Amino acid sequence: AVDDLWSLGKAVGHGGPWHKTAVQKDNPSDPYLLMGYDRKTLTLSHDAAEPVRVRVQVDITGTGDWVTYRVFEVKPGESLQHEFPEGYQAYWLRVIASRDCRATAELVYE
Repeated sequence: AVDDLWSLGKAVGHGGPWHKTAVQKDNPSDPYLLMGYDRKTLTLSHDAAEPVRVRVQVDITGTGDWVTYRVFEVKPGESLQHEFPEGYQAYWLRVIASRDCRATAELVYE
């Protein structure tokens, strides 16, 4: 039963919608589960020669109503980490890049 999983400890995880993925400008990633974890850290990076703005959208209600959580500017050759506020919850997350590139958007759940 699902409740039996809690006897193994708190849920943790690692993954994301992009991992060195070829992405197209303004094309949203597939939705990625965000619900059910206490602490969530998002890491963004890319291979473009110019900065890339990554728009992080969330579906708070699970009904497909996407809203912008925040837009991050990721510099070339750098990784940007963002820790979501404690207790922040939304059902799904997706990311959208401002230019074509190969990008990573990964989450660590604790």
